[in-house]
Amino acid sequence: MPADTKDARVVKVAHLPDTERLLHIQKQPGILAVLAFYEGFPVSSTGNGDYEQIAAVAEDFLRSGKKTARDMKMGTLGQITLEAGEKKCIIVPCGDLFLCMVTRADVNLGLIRLAVRTLQAGER
Repeated sequence: MPADTKDARVVKVAHLPDTERLLHIQKQPGILAVLAFYEGFPVSSTGNGDYEQIAAVAEDFLRSGKKTARDMKMGTLGQITLEAGEKKCIIVPCGDLFLCMVTRADVNLGLIRLAVRTLQAGER
């Protein structure tokens, strides 16, 4: 592969949440795993899971959500929440990345939103 092609694949991410910030979210009751991803690829993660698969599936879910929001003229996508069986999957934007959180079904979504807003604001 030519050097210029190889360099074209490198993506600069301006807002990369560090592991400590992801751990802050994962410490919330009911959170099983937290993954920061970009275009279907895992960037940073905490907890247990197959992060390659989670990132790929979350990217598909995110694209479908964006299309649905656009087609329904709902505005910019703020969050996607999927509830199924004994778990939930929450996807939110975070700078240049997206966060995917896998939780137990009984998680308090209000606490999760508060922790995510803090991370999105770059505080903590």
